[in-house]
This record gives sequence, structure tokens and C-alpha cells, in this order.
Amino acid sequence: MINPLIVIGILLIVIGTSIWVFFDAKSIGIKKSGEKAQTGKVQTDMGPAGGAICCLLLWIFAFPLYLCMRPGYKREFQPGSISAPPLPVLVAAGSHSDDFDQQLRRLAKLKEDGIISADEFAQKKKALLGL
Repeated sequence: MINPLIVIGILLIVIGTSIWVFFDAKSIGIKKSGEKAQTGKVQTDMGPAGGAICCLLLWIFAFPLYLCMRPGYKREFQPGSISAPPLPVLVAAGSHSDDFDQQLRRLAKLKEDGIISADEFAQKKKALLGL
């Protein structure tokens, strides 16, 4: 017969590590990328809640997988760990409005991706607008 204390201990470990996965993934900034599932490839495109739920349901597989994938997640989702792409070139007076729109969208994407801060975005936007 299985000792009830062992079962309770195992459940506490599973629940505790699942909660840790949720908060750790949230602190790293993991978010769903929308990547389509591919045949023969383990699908790990999920947010913090998905990771925690997987750990609760499939702990023996999902928790070690998360620990193995964690360094890659940190490189991918933490802005300070990747090199920033070059900032857009400012629009010269008399340039086409399409160029201006494209540069403003590119600048907004850099901010959205966390590559530049909100303050840097505001400064570059002012410079782009000529203010």
C-alpha cells in the first residue's frame, strides 16, 4: 500500500514546481509567438499559464522540458540579452510619407519587442517628427 504522505509530498512538488514555472516564465517575459505547429516537433509555443498547466498535467515530461528550454527563452524574450537591430534612419525633409510611416512603424515595433524603452521611443519619435 502506498503511504498517503508520499502521495501528498509528490502532489505538493508537482503543484509547487508548476506555480514556479508560471511565475518564472512571467518574469522572463515569455509570450505566445503564434508559431504554427509542425509535424514531428514538440510544440512549446505557449505563455506562462500554458506552461504551468502542462506542468500540472504532464509534470514528468513538461517540467524537465521547461528547464531545458529556459536558457533559450531567456535569450529570446529578455531585451538586454539580444543585440538591438539598427535604429531607423530619420526622414529627411521632403521624403515620401510612405517612408515616414514605415520608419514610425519600425520604431513602434522596436518598442513593442522591448528592444528600446518607452523613453527612447519618445525621443526617437520626436526626432522623427522634427520636434
